[in-house]
Amino acid sequence: MRKRYLIYIVLVCAILLIPFLGMIFWATNETTENTVLAKWPSMLEDGKLNREYLSGMGEYFEDHFAFRQQMVTANAVLRGKVLKESATPKVVVGTDNWLYYNGTLEDYQGKNVMDERQLYMTIHNLKLIQQYVESLGSGFIFTVAPNKNSLYNENMPYYYQKGSESNLVNLTERMEEAGISYLDLYSLFQAQEDVLYFKRDSHWNNKGAVLSYNALMDCIGKEHETYLNVPYEEKAVHTGDLDEMLYPLAYEPETDYIYDREWKYQYVNDVTDNMDDWIETVSPGKAGTILMFRDSFGESLLPFVAEEIERGYFSRLVPYNLTQTEQYRPNCVVIEKVERNLIDFIEEAPIMEPVQTEVLSAPEAETDSVISTDKQGSYLMISGQVDGAYVFEETEIYVSLRNKQTMETTTYPVFYVMTEEEGSHGYQVYLKGSSLKPGDYHISIIVQNAGQNMIVASKDVTWDQE
Repeated sequence: MRKRYLIYIVLVCAILLIPFLGMIFWATNETTENTVLAKWPSMLEDGKLNREYLSGMGEYFEDHFAFRQQMVTANAVLRGKVLKESATPKVVVGTDNWLYYNGTLEDYQGKNVMDERQLYMTIHNLKLIQQYVESLGSGFIFTVAPNKNSLYNENMPYYYQKGSESNLVNLTERMEEAGISYLDLYSLFQAQEDVLYFKRDSHWNNKGAVLSYNALMDCIGKEHETYLNVPYEEKAVHTGDLDEMLYPLAYEPETDYIYDREWKYQYVNDVTDNMDDWIETVSPGKAGTILMFRDSFGESLLPFVAEEIERGYFSRLVPYNLTQTEQYRPNCVVIEKVERNLIDFIEEAPIMEPVQTEVLSAPEAETDSVISTDKQGSYLMISGQVDGAYVFEETEIYVSLRNKQTMETTTYPVFYVMTEEEGSHGYQVYLKGSSLKPGDYHISIIVQNAGQNMIVASKDVTWDQE
């Protein structure tokens, strides 16, 4: 009997040691879980003993032990297929083989609804972008790729209840009032009978991409191939991002629509795939230039757009470098943003100098507002937060610069951003170094409430473009 117990103990220990000893030959160095694998820790940090060395070793083992992908897959299959629950917090397992991205849950449940000030901030920032782009002679279009569960929620788990409000709906109403050039893809997709998103991916399929592309070309006012008469094949060739995340070694290829046509557009720069951060294209025989700031929804959209535009510039880089509008002089600047990331517009300002406004006079108040300046390449970045006692729902914020030598004053609206210290009371703006003569400046932050102006912060700074 003791011999059997001994054999059992040895066998269990051997099985438990396999993931550790197997790292010599079969260490896990790649993952599909959309995470960065831990690196082997350094014993010394800044010349001192790293107190987190042992815990770092543990994290390394958790990410790299042998056969990790196989074990993760086996656990996910058991929980997802049998128990109908997700093995990763990033994926929501729905009914009828549907998967949803966990990052959309707050939108879906209405838990992250912007307050009135945050909605005002977002609209304000979009207006500044549109005003800047149009001042350079380019058209502007903003569009939002809806979250999958905003359109197709029938297969969401019953224990996630859909909220009564959403940022997308609230912003759509305000964008129309503000005159923002907005392409409403949410209403467009809602009107379709076909399901145009993948069941096991967070994005639209090629039919959805074509629908979005046609709407965009119509909005631009450009003649284009509609693909209504282009034949296509239905092929199980698409690997869903959620499927691969949940079942690293057991994902199932999903059907997509492959259009039967020969693409004529070409890449100008070295491109790995359509998810690259920066892509330049040229399409012989076509006309027009487009500058498009997009996210992962632009991967399948890009070929259709690039095929119809002579020169295309597609960026996934943030913050948006809108000064490229001056560089490329596009016919149209397009910003595409997925619904779940709409908050991004009030978290960081784009790189651009807003159109100047009239000089404002104002008395100065002693407040707890903060102003800071920083040289960012050839730009002067001004940022900070305004004392909350001076910020209301529709408070406007400006930055004024007075050249101490010439006494010339310039005033700019700023972008409104969220800050940890003051919540919705932050601001940020980039000013081109070429707009400022070298010398000493007095910078003032001015708030405007119901037509009344007040200087809430000021600072002297020396600008040297070199």
